[in-house]
Amino acid sequence: MQETSQVSASVTNPFQAVTEIFYRPRAVFDTIAVKDNWSWIPFFLVIAISIAPGYLYFSTVDFAWYANTTAMIALPDGSPAELEAISNTMEQGFMSMTTMISIPIAFVIVTAILGGYYTLCTRNDDKSVHGYTDWYGAMWWMLMPTLISSLLACVYLSLQTAGTPISQAAMAPLSLAFIFGIEMTDQWYGLLEAIRFDSLWTIALGAICLNSWTNFTMRKSIIIAALPSVLIWSITLLFVVL
Repeated sequence: MQETSQVSASVTNPFQAVTEIFYRPRAVFDTIAVKDNWSWIPFFLVIAISIAPGYLYFSTVDFAWYANTTAMIALPDGSPAELEAISNTMEQGFMSMTTMISIPIAFVIVTAILGGYYTLCTRNDDKSVHGYTDWYGAMWWMLMPTLISSLLACVYLSLQTAGTPISQAAMAPLSLAFIFGIEMTDQWYGLLEAIRFDSLWTIALGAICLNSWTNFTMRKSIIIAALPSVLIWSITLLFVVL
């Protein structure tokens, strides 16, 4: 896509955009609307930094406690022998590696799906000239608040004593589960761990991008940006109450 005089402008390079996405997001989205290949920077940042909390968590947590707790969640009515059998199948190094690999893969899959969702939602808009790859790239800018969550998790976990029972919510310190100290065995843990301030920030960035790249009103942009998360939270809530 060619650059135009519409570029708002003092965002002159992707490294500047990395910082300004947090306090001048509209200027960033106005700029990347006519720039190519800027989204590789947030892609690598999000992928690289998201790995760290998983490594630190499994390097710090009392793994025997973690294995027993996970077994209780998997089989709430299990006998002591059954719970022990499940916990014995878990290996600290394997769990650490699995978490470090699965989180980046999850980001790639989710952004791919959301890129398609935004493309479909905007395909009939007169102003929108962006295709799937443009929206997929924009997703990584919207995910930038996860860097704050990951960095806070790293700071928190680095301050913990090795061999300490630590909730898995420590890897998402901006989640309601962590903020309110909800135990992993609590029935509300999954829902409250999914509701995070960085996720709300991501929704806000999505709305700003939609409002910048289309003729959508801000209200319509917020609804479209929030719908996927609200749907996931609603489904999770149904599993809790049913």
